[in-house]
Amino acid sequence: VRVPVGRSILELPAGMLDDDNGDVVGTAVREVEEEVGIYLNKDDLVNLTAFLNPSTGCKVFPSPGGSDEEISLLMYRGKVKKEVIEAMQGKEIGLREHGELIKVHVVPFDKVWRMTADSKVLCAIALYEMAKRDGLLHLPRSSPDLSQM
Repeated sequence: VRVPVGRSILELPAGMLDDDNGDVVGTAVREVEEEVGIYLNKDDLVNLTAFLNPSTGCKVFPSPGGSDEEISLLMYRGKVKKEVIEAMQGKEIGLREHGELIKVHVVPFDKVWRMTADSKVLCAIALYEMAKRDGLLHLPRSSPDLSQM
């Protein structure tokens, strides 16, 4: 349960830039490993917020009226075997020493927008769809088989 909203929310893996010296991609790889249990190749991540007009700072402010929090949203364009994705469903993971207890929910892309109230998810979908529409995204590249990691 997320204390500020008083309920569970379907969310994307996310985290603070802690000691990563502003390395958004490295932070994303670390958080996916901690919160989902798979390792991503940094070269297969696309920063969707980088497609925004430079006047935005290429960041998203989820609640600019109440917080100065700024986020970047990334997309993984590598391949993960179906069996690996299916094995993640319901998995309990997270850094217990940080108070994390995360239950992984695998949701089809075309359904997730109706299953969450999380602004990160909804914004990531919008950025992805607009970037795809405008021809800014390329086809998935070949990447290592994550099922062996």
